[in-house]
Amino acid sequence: MEAHKKDIMAFTLAEVLIAVGIFVVAIFAILQLVGQGLQLVRVMQQQRPDLGALAAKTLVELPEPDGTLATGLSEPMDEDFGGNGGGDFTLYPDARWQRDIMSLDATNGLYQAIVTVEEQVGGGDFAEYQIRFLMFRPDVAEVEMGGAQGSGAASGGR
Repeated sequence: MEAHKKDIMAFTLAEVLIAVGIFVVAIFAILQLVGQGLQLVRVMQQQRPDLGALAAKTLVELPEPDGTLATGLSEPMDEDFGGNGGGDFTLYPDARWQRDIMSLDATNGLYQAIVTVEEQVGGGDFAEYQIRFLMFRPDVAEVEMGGAQGSGAASGGR
């Protein structure tokens, strides 16, 4: 009698080991992505001052007779910042901001503004953030140069 060989389809040990190795690498890659996503969520949940919003406040603020916008270094009153005269219920109790406005061409109203935010981070250390931008404010130039007193009020309301 002749023994019949049965054709058995099966995976070899090498194929199984390769498949397990690929599976382990894929699992570790997925776990790393999940960890990075959780870290990103934690960072996004921290409430940090927005430099763009402070720059916008500077751009739309009225010049000195009606408002407080003037050249030089100033630390404006802001109810959102504890260091700027904010009360007990501020958004950023351990932060303060200041701005420095320098005239580049006072006759035309071109200024460079630097907004600096300083906040206390964990461990008592201080972090400082800065944004620099140019602004065109002929109404501020008019007030700074002592231009027509009557027209200063008209251009301040725009």
